[in-house]
Amino acid sequence: MAILHITLLAGFEAKTIDDKKIALKGRKAQALLTCLAMSPGEVWSRDKLMGLLWSDRGDEQARGSLRQTLSELRKAFSKLGENPLLAERDSISLDAKRVESDVARFINYAADGSPASLEQATQLYKGDLLDGFGVTDVAFEEWLNIERGSLNERAQTVMSALSDHQKTSGDFEKATITCRKRLAIDPLQEIVHRDLMSLYVAQGDRSMALKQYQACRDVLKVELDIEPSSKTESLHAEIMKDNDTPQSEKLHLVKTLDLPEKPSIAVLPFTNMSGDAEQEYFADGITEDIITELSRFNSLFVIGRNSSFLYKGQYPKSQDVGRELGVAYIVDGSVRKSGNRVRITAQLVEASTGNHLWGERYDRNLENIFDVQDEVSAKVANMVPGHVEIANRVESERKPVKNLNAYDLVLRSEWLGYQDLGDPDCLRYLEQAIEIDPGYARAHARLANVYAYSVYAETVPFDVAMVKARFHAETAFGIDPNDPAINAVLSETYLILGEHKLAQIHCDKALSLNPNEFIVLATAALTMAYLGNYKAGIELVEHARRNDPYCTQSYQENYFDVYYLAGDYEKAIECLMDWRNLPPHMHGQLAAAYAMLDRIDEAHEHSRLFKERNPKGWASTKARQTFFRMCVNSDDY
Repeated sequence: MAILHITLLAGFEAKTIDDKKIALKGRKAQALLTCLAMSPGEVWSRDKLMGLLWSDRGDEQARGSLRQTLSELRKAFSKLGENPLLAERDSISLDAKRVESDVARFINYAADGSPASLEQATQLYKGDLLDGFGVTDVAFEEWLNIERGSLNERAQTVMSALSDHQKTSGDFEKATITCRKRLAIDPLQEIVHRDLMSLYVAQGDRSMALKQYQACRDVLKVELDIEPSSKTESLHAEIMKDNDTPQSEKLHLVKTLDLPEKPSIAVLPFTNMSGDAEQEYFADGITEDIITELSRFNSLFVIGRNSSFLYKGQYPKSQDVGRELGVAYIVDGSVRKSGNRVRITAQLVEASTGNHLWGERYDRNLENIFDVQDEVSAKVANMVPGHVEIANRVESERKPVKNLNAYDLVLRSEWLGYQDLGDPDCLRYLEQAIEIDPGYARAHARLANVYAYSVYAETVPFDVAMVKARFHAETAFGIDPNDPAINAVLSETYLILGEHKLAQIHCDKALSLNPNEFIVLATAALTMAYLGNYKAGIELVEHARRNDPYCTQSYQENYFDVYYLAGDYEKAIECLMDWRNLPPHMHGQLAAAYAMLDRIDEAHEHSRLFKERNPKGWASTKARQTFFRMCVNSDDY
């Protein structure tokens, strides 16, 4: 009778007959036991095991490591009463009468081939061999990859035969579950996607068939950047010809809604592709968390959960969702769980065209499912707003100036400001935006910021700039005191004005309102550093850099300042290395950083470039005084 049960599919676990875990501390001990348990009773030579697990060591050292690992196994097996490990002078094996493994049972059921055995084999195959397991030995990794591939192929053959039997028997529901398990192993099998489409049609659920087509199309696009084959497209066309109108099409009969002024987004329910109905709650949880996180961005109009979930189990066209919910963008995705691993895909789509603007895939271990849910939801919510902003800016730049609304004007001004805050159009566009919409808080906040910065460019008389900066800052806060981005901009503005307490207050408020919004992180980092809290500044910079792959180069100046003030001059310089057409004044800051590192030749070169491109030096006396007042808490200035 077996006294040791070893699980190798979807992870590693060893248990006694009374279901008590056997703890093996070393990875090599688990790897050795895996080799032996693939087929209990099979004899392995010591030399082969040494070559697999200690290929980077000499014979004597490898032999000693093998002896030590065997000793660890014997110690662990002492709880069993008798030792199932059979170690001879030149060979090692496990007693087949005392040990069983899920892999060996799976192989036996697969070889039997009867419908009952195929079902047993399918139930046993819960994931890849040693899923998530790693040993730092090239030879073992190569062996493991080969064995994984072999078992995957065998599992596909088993499940294919089982689903054929289930379809022949008319059990379409079970066949659907089996096909979904096949896709959980390999989602790129287009033939399985077609089988599922046909199965859904056979069960009278055309909407799910269409959704399966879209899932197939999405995964092929994300993983291989290809379109479905002609066979899949033909099947899709046949399904679309069906006369029965599904719920997804009935939804299209609702009244078309106009787009709001803000960028608008609907997050559609993520598709559970795990072949496990119990994972439906996880996919729904991801969707709900993304909706919640995006709702914290005051710059976006986000459709609520109840409206988004009307599309659950449906496959509507992006254009229809856009018209029905009145949104410009759609976020959707899928969740696929296999063993203790989960793959989550997410994408941002332009509703009017169906064009993909952004897509990402997240592979995670499911040690704590709620931590994974929180992490991925936050990452998706952090990525989407920036890509929406870019899409809107590109769209606004296409419009003739006479057709621009207040929002478009602010976008144009911000984009100019990222390149040169001294550009007179920065002010002009913002003033026009406020003429169109006097209650536009974002426009007032940006105008306050541009006026404050104008003391360096001397584009506005100093006294006028200071008065107007304060006026528009107070106006913006009075209109919308709870917008995190506005509070972040006001924090920077008051910092320049020398109002340090107000700068800190708005910085803290911005972080409390949305600690993941990029502009909040990048601006708060600068404020913290200039107010002397260098550690907090660096932490915020690193958070911002992780969250923002589309960062405009102007924010790299923020990064530079934070690292410089903290005394990390190497990192400060790195922040500017990939900035093409560096703004003239930044050469002065680079000169200072190189000088602090005693890299005198480079300091002289940037000093020369600074003087050459900045004939006025540090602008006027009042501008210098303002700058030094802003930096009063730093010993570096």
